[in-house]
Amino acid sequence: MNTLHTKQDHLKLLRTKLEQLVHFSDAGWSAAVHLFNKRSFARGAHVIEAGEIVTELHFLLSGIARYYYLTPDGKEFNKSFARSGQALSSVSSLVTGTPSPFFIQALAPCVCLSIRYADLTALCERYCEWERLARKLLEQLVIKKERREADFLLLSAAERYKKYLSEFADIADRIPHYHVASYLGITDVALSRIRKRLGLVQVNPG
Repeated sequence: MNTLHTKQDHLKLLRTKLEQLVHFSDAGWSAAVHLFNKRSFARGAHVIEAGEIVTELHFLLSGIARYYYLTPDGKEFNKSFARSGQALSSVSSLVTGTPSPFFIQALAPCVCLSIRYADLTALCERYCEWERLARKLLEQLVIKKERREADFLLLSAAERYKKYLSEFADIADRIPHYHVASYLGITDVALSRIRKRLGLVQVNPG
């Protein structure tokens, strides 16, 4: 399979995923295809690093990624997880030109189609479907942030874990438990206890 064919396959897959949110005219889509570049990230590689000024939006076609913060003393706190069909970036860095406050790391090998934010905004000015897509992506981000804040304020750790299992049902078993515990704001031991109470850990008869 040659490079052109590979890119065309990726673009076709991207259009299929994005059209779950917005329908693209052929003209609107054709104007964008040459602006995308394929990016591949090995497991453990960083898509974005804290302190970096981000200029691209990465549409995840395959793989799993995590967003995390790193404290000055080296402790990690997971902010979110992402899977195929979602966009990876730091909105604050894209919009303001300031360094990203967090990292994005591939938990499994990731393939993305990436576009410069400047090119995306130019598309938004020319084609209404790209403007609608940008608005929907932002709406999804705001809604997700509000719900996560509410979960930490209103739900117990066990309830947050059950919600995590529902939200990430398709990838939950592929994310290490210590990353899940960090995402939930609890220790590995606390998560293990929750899993036992829910019957998700096989207990040896002894």
